[in-house]
Amino acid sequence: MATKCIVLGFKYVPSKPIEFAQLLTQNLTLYSASSEPKAFQNIELICKNYRNMKIDLMFAYNEDRSCGILYIGNWNDGIV
Repeated sequence: MATKCIVLGFKYVPSKPIEFAQLLTQNLTLYSASSEPKAFQNIELICKNYRNMKIDLMFAYNEDRSCGILYIGNWNDGIV
């Protein structure tokens, strides 16, 4: 069970995890996301509301940042 953190004086709102919707290639082609955010050690939020599409641009990778993948999806609360 995950730990629930409470800030006194604020209503508790459950956190929403990061969601990958599509993979973005180098030539800007979109494919369905085939990986879950939990498959990566690092996920960086590059841009909220990417190209005014109400979706976020993220960069996911493990040990080697040069082997990362761009994803379009929802950063939400930035948790996995």
